[in-house]
Amino acid sequence: MRRAIGLLALVSLFVVPTATGGQDQDYCAKPGDVPVHLEASDGADIYGLEIGKGATGVVFGHQFLSDHCEWVDFARRLARNGFRTLSIDFRGNGDSHVNSGSGVRLDRDVAAAVARLRSDGATRIKLVGASMGGTAVLVAASNITPAVDGVVSLSGPASYNGLDALRAVKRSRVPVRFLVARGDIRFANDATTLMKAAAARDKAILRYGGAAHGSSLLGLPGASAYVTRFLRR
Repeated sequence: MRRAIGLLALVSLFVVPTATGGQDQDYCAKPGDVPVHLEASDGADIYGLEIGKGATGVVFGHQFLSDHCEWVDFARRLARNGFRTLSIDFRGNGDSHVNSGSGVRLDRDVAAAVARLRSDGATRIKLVGASMGGTAVLVAASNITPAVDGVVSLSGPASYNGLDALRAVKRSRVPVRFLVARGDIRFANDATTLMKAAAARDKAILRYGGAAHGSSLLGLPGASAYVTRFLRR
């Protein structure tokens, strides 16, 4: 028995911990990136990665079954062009957690990220979200004060898990852009409905052929440049 315990102890000395995406092991971070830990207004613990130092801040929200790393490549391109970016894990995803008393309000995660960017020196804020993240940023844009300066939804549904983007856009004046693929039928229909209902005077929709969804739309011709121009305004 003692020999077995001794062998187990010896083996444990040579076990290399595997990366789990924990607080100190962000698998998509590079030197100079800033890991951040935020508390949403309802107590949820939100993890994100801040990249860049510009006065225009961009919050990124990921799609279903993803995490902040979905946005890091695009965030790095923006950072090289003078933007300050913060890509977050929504509660219950990646390294973000739902605590006792906190619910499913993903828009509150976005609001916490906006507050962080403002405290770090961003004077203008834009929001970008993919699929469920698109719904979250549309709802967040209708609630955050002072108001953010623009919001982009890539394949965001009109509603998701209790978040009502249709209601949000009807009362929001924040400039908004919708991107969607025509073959992504349900989401294309929702984007059209949201575009028509949006109260913002500064609004537009970009429709693509095919069935690309969410952040993958940025790989289509002209989409990345279109979003970047809007963020730069």
